Amino acid sequence: MKQRLGIMILAVVLFMGVSVFCLPTQPAAAEAPEVIKVGIIAPLSGPAAWAGAAIKEGADLLVEEANSAGGIYIKDYKKKMKMEIIYGDSQSKPAIGVTVAEKLITKDKVHFLVGEAFHSSVTMAVMELAPKYNIPIQSWMPTSNEISDKIKSNPKKYWNFWKGDFASSAYGKTIHDTYIYLEQKGLYKPKNKTIAFVIEETDFGRSNADSAFELMQKVGWKKVAYEVVPIGHNDFYPQLTKIKSLHPDVVVSCFTALNSGTSFLKQYQETGMTSSHMAIYYPLYPELIKNAKTAADYLIWTPLLLNPAKIEYQAKFQERFKKRYGKDINNQNGAGYDGMLGVFVAFQQASSLDPKKVVDAIAKTDYRAVLGRYQYNLDRHELKDGLDYIPIPTAQILNGKNIIVWPTKMADTEYQPQPWIR
Repeated sequence: MKQRLGIMILAVVLFMGVSVFCLPTQPAAAEAPEVIKVGIIAPLSGPAAWAGAAIKEGADLLVEEANSAGGIYIKDYKKKMKMEIIYGDSQSKPAIGVTVAEKLITKDKVHFLVGEAFHSSVTMAVMELAPKYNIPIQSWMPTSNEISDKIKSNPKKYWNFWKGDFASSAYGKTIHDTYIYLEQKGLYKPKNKTIAFVIEETDFGRSNADSAFELMQKVGWKKVAYEVVPIGHNDFYPQLTKIKSLHPDVVVSCFTALNSGTSFLKQYQETGMTSSHMAIYYPLYPELIKNAKTAADYLIWTPLLLNPAKIEYQAKFQERFKKRYGKDINNQNGAGYDGMLGVFVAFQQASSLDPKKVVDAIAKTDYRAVLGRYQYNLDRHELKDGLDYIPIPTAQILNGKNIIVWPTKMADTEYQPQPWIR
């Protein structure tokens, strides 16, 4: 049983050429903490509670596996130590996130803070605590370019803050590159090179739309609509009616809430939209196809980060996750597991609780996990993306299945024209 629980941890250790679980256990120093405390701030209530809960499942599974396999040898105290997670609820609000972070650092005395696990807006508030407390702080899923822009502009101030995801510009680049590819291959021809956006009111939504348009504008595209709605919004008839009258060549939608994505697809179909449609993020939910039914057919979207049917590493993770929780994995489960695995690897490499040594270990991060290979761009403290790291492909929903259609090196089939385009 212990071997099964530790299989992912051991895989990472072997990849790095280190055998941490073979180190001898020695008498612990009297002053040694009982456990390595990791504080995680996530939306555990409010409109994004579903995301926080899924991230928590992944992180908890990693800690269970790591602790069952013996924990982490800390040279400072000459003993193995187990990890303990202390959660804090941001409620998706930056001010509350900061309050929770202060409590985790000053009262709970965490050795490592994840702030935040999901929201870019909360992350940008919490990261301002980095110079005050000088402990390792990391975000997991936030992608906003503003986070890493702040780090690059003042690396001394944010030396201990690391953004554990790729840039939002990666999504924008995928949108741009996909449509350029389709046009070059004669699979899609825009009439006027016009684009419309319908996005949620978050830094995630805005940064992805802005990054996409910045690139599209450079090749002659014009923006005709930029509609912003709250998280969890489900009445898109006003926005779609307006956009339909403008006849854009492409509509890009971006939501993190499943109900928003489902409603948008159904209403897109009901209103008789004739524009090409590309979505960001929400088709990651396995339930989308079931909930949206025929309205999801032929949708193109990014990023298809999970494909356990083809990726052995993900298949093994799904098997173990399903045994633990009784359900299939989603993207947030993978991000929570991978993020917590990164915390484990940092402490394991540092073999210390000293913040400077742990941060130095984060900078040297290089491990494979559920969503890909994790390595940082050091000038921005931001994960690398691409085929050799974390790929950001375009998928299309065909016959009720998500199939990669771009880039060609990853594609399982060729893009099929969306039948509603006129």
